[in-house]
Amino acid sequence: MVSTMILTEPLLGAKRIVIKLGTQVVIELAENGAGRFASERLACLTRQCAELMQAGKEVILVSSGAIGLGRQALQLHGPISLNEKQACAAVGQNLLMDAYRELFRQSGLITAQVLLTAMDFADRKHYLNLRQTLETLLKLKTIPIINENDTTSTMELQEESYTKGFGDNDMLSALVASKLDADLLVILTNVDGIYTDNPFTNPNARRVSTIENFQEIQRIDASGQSQLGRGGMSSKLEAARIAAISGVYTYIASGVNPEPLRPLLREVPELPGTLVFPQASLSGKKRWIGMASGYYGVVVVNECARQALVKNHVSLLPVGVVAVQGDFTAQQVISIQDERGMEIGRGLTWFSSDEIDKIKGVHGEKIAECLGLTANLDRHEIIHRDNLVIFEEYGV
Repeated sequence: MVSTMILTEPLLGAKRIVIKLGTQVVIELAENGAGRFASERLACLTRQCAELMQAGKEVILVSSGAIGLGRQALQLHGPISLNEKQACAAVGQNLLMDAYRELFRQSGLITAQVLLTAMDFADRKHYLNLRQTLETLLKLKTIPIINENDTTSTMELQEESYTKGFGDNDMLSALVASKLDADLLVILTNVDGIYTDNPFTNPNARRVSTIENFQEIQRIDASGQSQLGRGGMSSKLEAARIAAISGVYTYIASGVNPEPLRPLLREVPELPGTLVFPQASLSGKKRWIGMASGYYGVVVVNECARQALVKNHVSLLPVGVVAVQGDFTAQQVISIQDERGMEIGRGLTWFSSDEIDKIKGVHGEKIAECLGLTANLDRHEIIHRDNLVIFEEYGV
């Protein structure tokens, strides 16, 4: 049993904090399926964020709710099309930021809106520019408020085969926490933590106070999805996994309860949520490779190559590749999967999809010949070990 003091230390001691507010926290649900901004609840949350700032901490908000607010303003009820979702996002983002701007103004704080797409993380140049901008905003003592750019990007509203979008703001918040070297990711939802089963359908479901390794997650039924948002408990666990592999604590708690950020501000007798412990800490480059929000394609490897990658810590060679999926160029992040479709890891490829298709299954001395080159290549690896992240090595 972990003591309350040990549980609250990472919360009280966190200097850089990413706080994700779920749709059910930001919006009060109406009978017609739309909703309005939860003014009283958010007033309490923003006051607590201001307290954190006054205590010398840096706070970044990742907020859902734009589409729900847009639906209400446009009086769109029932199922809506992708184009209508984008229209709702365009209207709702404006309403959402107006509300946050006024609430934080009452505490003397300035807000900054940051709209992101998957490409801002998947492309390293975009990511480095984003990181620099957010670092500057934090130095200027502002509150960056981040959301997916649903108005212009459809990847966040529908999942593609490759270059996947965030899927929901849980994933986005984890990527922000990971790539900005945050100490703590706080995910506020309508449930007070992770349960052994769905608490809305199983009265015997038990809240899990801590997750210290990811084998525990296999025993948890995280099915179910929120009524207004795209995320469910499974997406929150995936977000916690991404944060954990980057050395970031995750605290999942109810944002509809009074003062949900109290454990970050002062000692509490009992932690009212679930604390997920970090598993490892990757270098900045490997965080980007392993946790980029999407990937550009897939290479499928045989069992021999899978064993070598997982157990021997080697580079990925063409001889172990059996198939290529997607269309990508050199120096892009790709997924490595086994023949059962299980993802082993991700890496930065030296070759394009067309080139890999020509050299798959080939030994090093035959690569140049297969590519129609007259001279031998300096590199024989598809992905060099230095540009490779194998998930199993980090316990996730």
